[in-house]
Amino acid sequence: MTPKPRFAGSVLTVALIVLVLFVCGCNRSALRVPGASLSFPESPTGYTAKTTYPHVLVVSTPVDQRPQHYGERVAGTKWKGCSTDPLWGSDASQIIQQRLVKELQASNLFSKVSTTPTGPDDVIMKTEIHAFCSQSVGFFIVRVAGITSLRVTVEQNGKVLLDRKFEKVVTDADKEYTGSQVTFLEQAMKVTMADSLRELLKDMLKQTEADAKSWSS
Repeated sequence: MTPKPRFAGSVLTVALIVLVLFVCGCNRSALRVPGASLSFPESPTGYTAKTTYPHVLVVSTPVDQRPQHYGERVAGTKWKGCSTDPLWGSDASQIIQQRLVKELQASNLFSKVSTTPTGPDDVIMKTEIHAFCSQSVGFFIVRVAGITSLRVTVEQNGKVLLDRKFEKVVTDADKEYTGSQVTFLEQAMKVTMADSLRELLKDMLKQTEADAKSWSS
C-alpha cells in the first residue's frame, strides 16, 4: 500500500476552506466572529440648525421592515438590503431611535424632542427601517459596506408634513469611513453602518429644516 503524503490532510483542509469561502458567495459577512468588535460606534453629525422651530417633535419607535426589503438596491448603488449585520441581538429600532433623538436634540431644530406625546399639537416623526445592515465582498481584498435606508414620515394633527425615503451607503474605501483599514471584519461592519447612518441623518436633518419653514407654528 502506498502511504499518503503527510501534507495531504493539510491540502484538503485548505481546499475545503477555499471552497466554503467561494460557496458563501459575494457576501462574506456570515463568516464574521461574534464579539470581535467594540460597541456600536458613536457617530455625531455635528449638524446645527439655523432656526429653532416652536414645535414639540415626538420620535416614535421605528418599525423594522428589513425582511420585506432584502435584495432591494440602496441609494442607487450596487449594494442591497441584506440580513447580515454585526448587532448580535441588539435592537436596530432602539439604536436608530436613540440616534434620531440625540441628533435632533443636538441640532436645536425644534424646541423640544421627546419619545412620548406631550399634547395634541405635537409633531410626530414615524420611521420605517427598510435597510440597516452591512455586507463584505471580495476574496483576497475584502470591501465592507454599511447600508441604511429609512422612510421618514412627519405628521401633525393628521396632516403629512414630510414623507420621504433617505438612503446612504458608506464603504471602507469612502472618505466618510471613520474606521481603520486594519481591523476585525466585525468592527469594520459596525463602523460602516454607523457612518452610513450618520450621513443619512445629515441629509434628513437638512431636508427637515428646509420643510419646517412651511409648517404652521
